[in-house]
Amino acid sequence: MTSPGLDRERDAFRQSADGKTPRPPLTLVTRERLHSALDLGVGSPLTMVIAPAGTGKTVLLSDWVTRRRRAGEPVVWVPGQAPGSLQGFLERVAGAEDSQLLDPIVVDDAHLLPASTVAALARVLQEAPHALRLLLATRYDLPLPISELEIRGMALTLRSRDLRFNDAEATELVQAHAGNATADDISLVQEKTAGWAAALVLAARTLQASGDVVWPLANQRPVLDLLLGETLNTLDERVLAMLLSTFATTSLTGQLAAVLSGDSEAGSMLEDLAGSGLLVTAYADESASNPLYRYHPLLVELLRRRIATSAKDRQFVVTAHHRSALYYESHGASEAALRSALDADDVELVERILFGHGPALLAAGEAALVEAAFDALPAGYVGQHPQLYGVRGLLRRVTGDVAGAVQDAALADEVASESAPDALADAVLLRLWESRYGWHDVHAAIERARSLLTRAVLGPERLAWLLIELAAAETWADELDAALSHLDEALVTARMAGHHQLIAGGLAHRAVVQHVRGQIQSAAQSARAAVDAGGERGLPPEYAVRAQVVLGFAAVSELELDTACGYLQQVADADVAGSDTVVAGLRAMLRAVLLVERGRLGEALTELTSDPVAAGPLPTYLSRDLALLRSWLATLLGDKITVDAQLTVLERTGNATEAELIRAMTSMIQEDVPTALKLIEAGLEHPDIYPPLASAAASFRTVLLDRTGDDPAAEAALVDTLNRVTPQRMLHVLTSAGDEPAFLDRLRRHATGPNPHPFAAAALEKLSDYQAGWSQAGGMTPLGRTRPDANTPPPRRLDAVVNGARIRLTAREAEVLDQLALGSSYAEVAQALFITENTVKTHLISLYRKLGVDKRSAALRTARSVGLL
Repeated sequence: MTSPGLDRERDAFRQSADGKTPRPPLTLVTRERLHSALDLGVGSPLTMVIAPAGTGKTVLLSDWVTRRRRAGEPVVWVPGQAPGSLQGFLERVAGAEDSQLLDPIVVDDAHLLPASTVAALARVLQEAPHALRLLLATRYDLPLPISELEIRGMALTLRSRDLRFNDAEATELVQAHAGNATADDISLVQEKTAGWAAALVLAARTLQASGDVVWPLANQRPVLDLLLGETLNTLDERVLAMLLSTFATTSLTGQLAAVLSGDSEAGSMLEDLAGSGLLVTAYADESASNPLYRYHPLLVELLRRRIATSAKDRQFVVTAHHRSALYYESHGASEAALRSALDADDVELVERILFGHGPALLAAGEAALVEAAFDALPAGYVGQHPQLYGVRGLLRRVTGDVAGAVQDAALADEVASESAPDALADAVLLRLWESRYGWHDVHAAIERARSLLTRAVLGPERLAWLLIELAAAETWADELDAALSHLDEALVTARMAGHHQLIAGGLAHRAVVQHVRGQIQSAAQSARAAVDAGGERGLPPEYAVRAQVVLGFAAVSELELDTACGYLQQVADADVAGSDTVVAGLRAMLRAVLLVERGRLGEALTELTSDPVAAGPLPTYLSRDLALLRSWLATLLGDKITVDAQLTVLERTGNATEAELIRAMTSMIQEDVPTALKLIEAGLEHPDIYPPLASAAASFRTVLLDRTGDDPAAEAALVDTLNRVTPQRMLHVLTSAGDEPAFLDRLRRHATGPNPHPFAAAALEKLSDYQAGWSQAGGMTPLGRTRPDANTPPPRRLDAVVNGARIRLTAREAEVLDQLALGSSYAEVAQALFITENTVKTHLISLYRKLGVDKRSAALRTARSVGLL
């Protein structure tokens, strides 16, 4: 027990020293978690609450003191600016060891205590800690044996990070000051203040007065500057310089802070600041052993205003940006390097990063950043540094300034022979792009690019982009093997560089090459991989349309027509789709296929009337695919003349084997079944036949064999058909056969038989659910026209002698003549025949010319007289 004399000393001190406890505000938020911490801490000799002004220290302690006093527990409150007889009391209790009767002593603003009093506190805590129960609130650490006591379990420290208002507390505090605050308002306030008590209250009052949170809090700025400015003024000059050098970085490591500030001790400074919790917060980084540091939003705002008014402070920032540009450049972070160079206002540094990394940034979708960098260069600067022509040309190309890109391409080409390899690569890359539009010879451009690749060492991003552009030109020039080889090289290079957009570009181009080779599902896999590689940024439009059109065809192939329509819409919405000839051709064909599937045969015919915009003759694969699609549509319409015309196109463009197989498949209309089978068998013997067409022909053979009654041969033909369609899931090519009940019956028996093909059940399910829109619209395949139970009308007479000359009508002209005889208008004829009114008029002009008339009534009269009606 303590001595009566000491007890009297304590009573006297309590009566003389107990200052007036500040009354908690009416809008107090009681923070139970912190009260519990203080209740725990008061059982030890020392509890420290260390945090800058405005963090709620006094409010917290006064609320805690009030609660304890209401419970009948004595507490002494001592203001730091008026410590009274605290020092004398400390000296008299220094030798005491029993603290059972000692009241807790709360010292507010302890940083204002005289040095002698702090020294006395330190002495008692070292010599007789059990004689005290102290709670000290201070804005910064005091020279007390805190660490020693914490190790012995005799001290508790609460810092700014502990005093920050969590979301629930912040909500209660803001609503107490602004009853009209919404959840979004509170979320914004909490985000901007990071739980700092004073700023929360000021923001809430602004909200209550104005009805809106306008950030920054202009009318409250003096208060914020006072609170934070006081904190900044206590910092060492080196620490302040480090903050000014690094505050513009969203998050940083100690190593990066050292780079930006040029101070090797920056990491230690950040660690110390994070200990206080107000200015800096440390976060665990799962990807690294060192923590990440972030600055309080209000501190960032204050520092930003400070550099705006101080040239000296501004220089810290400029120097830091210059260091960071060099740092990021050396670490391959070209985007961050260029942004830092722009902030450093260093023209030469901007130029060097633009030239070295501009193409990589453009390929990554950073056109806006590259454009900002060019805008930051002085007038005439590019002309004085001609190596930038190529980079600017690439920028203009990706931003749609075709005229500017062509102009820069010419300038880059003029100086190419005297330029470094990177500048020459840019010029060659632009030339490859131009050659695909007929502005330069594509083969010459390809050879020039190949020559460059054999003798120049390029950076990985430039090399990958050049290889992709070379492959695009080779694809246009029908050199598909070379294109695939260069795309593989591009993908390896882009992956080594970790450049996701170039990886995506290589995959998207590969998808197109695989598609035109009939590798439909392989192409779809490459397209999906391209989309995945694009990540959150997504694919640049030039690459996206390639992936989407390929995925659209893959969906058609699997009879997922609604999905295909979705992809077609994405392609149609893209500005770049029409400017790329290959994509434009594929887009037109995809739309035509879907129109046919919806039964809109006239619109499909219009879509396929003209070739896509082309730089000279179309590649053979585009000519092939367009001719095959046009011949299919003409077959559905019974237009043999158009079918024959498309066969001629196939032969002229080097696709004679495909033409031979189309003739075989349509021969059944004129020939008997055995003859048609023999022709189809001969066509299928060609090993390099286009796989989708071969699969369709195999399905025709199955139906014809079924009609002959040769069940074993028909069964073998069905298995061969399934073997052909399975690898690429080419279900769409089976729809003509699938429209035949006999084919579905055989497929059903096979799928439920003892040894079914692995793909038979899936094919049966899809084809059973499939509704042929073209069939419902009156289209007929050769199988349908020759079906044994079909009531096929006798062949329409197309030949006649008019005015002594023999004429022959086309099938379409005959259909138009029949519609005229029914009294149909031009619009009604167009609707009935699924063609446009302009097409109707074109057929009428030809019809009138052949009949030697100039109006409808005369045409009908003449046609009847010669037996055409």
